Amino acid sequence: MSDTSGWQVADSAPRHYQDQVRRFSDPFADALVASSVASGDTVLDVACGTGFATRAAATAAGINGRVIGTDINGPMLELAVAMSIDSGDGLTWQEASALDLPFGDDDFDSVICQQGVQFFPNPSAGLAEMSRVARAGGTVAITVWSALSDSPYLEAMSLMAGEFCGADPSGMALSAEGDQIAAWFADAGIRDPRIERHAASVVLPPLTSFVPDHMKATPWASEFGALSEKSTSEAITFMRNHINERRIDEGGTVPFSSYLATAAV
Repeated sequence: MSDTSGWQVADSAPRHYQDQVRRFSDPFADALVASSVASGDTVLDVACGTGFATRAAATAAGINGRVIGTDINGPMLELAVAMSIDSGDGLTWQEASALDLPFGDDDFDSVICQQGVQFFPNPSAGLAEMSRVARAGGTVAITVWSALSDSPYLEAMSLMAGEFCGADPSGMALSAEGDQIAAWFADAGIRDPRIERHAASVVLPPLTSFVPDHMKATPWASEFGALSEKSTSEAITFMRNHINERRIDEGGTVPFSSYLATAAV
């Protein structure tokens, strides 16, 4: 089985990911950590990216806790490490596949994953690994974007990538429904997950400036960057129109929605 994620980005992407994606990821990272991390916990953040949820977990776990972030994407971790050195946050980072975590059984009080499970080649296998390294009575918790129609910006981006960048939106599982998430947990042998939908209102900058920078943090960075000036403008207009004239081009508030699933193991 391949352990390659469905969301792989170029080496230049991590800084753009850190600067742009955090705008709409932070509210859900905060909810994820609040649901599953207590003071003094040992925590593993799987598919951590540049560490949005990892840092939130470190704050929640406090000085008596221990927090490790893992990701299969080396450049993402390099930026996470650099930010840790600058901040002295004491976090540990390790490159690893979510399907083959380099830890023993029952090592962590809490194992979390922020917007990553939907990109695993086998979500249930990833959740089973997360459960394996969680101690008995510990917590496995994840966030997954809900239906893209609940998050008009993400829906517009996905459709635009298909229209202008040759992407196949059906082949990239950006989101999932609640019953699908429940099935992932069941197939992983994790019983009775609590699945809730969380919504947040996020202020985005004008799309004319935001979209090109955000696209640099996606797998479609090269294709979008190769567009002519005219095609780039048309792509942004396509997104603006799809968001139903919410005046995002002038800066505005956009809804985002994610499932939060937590389970005791």
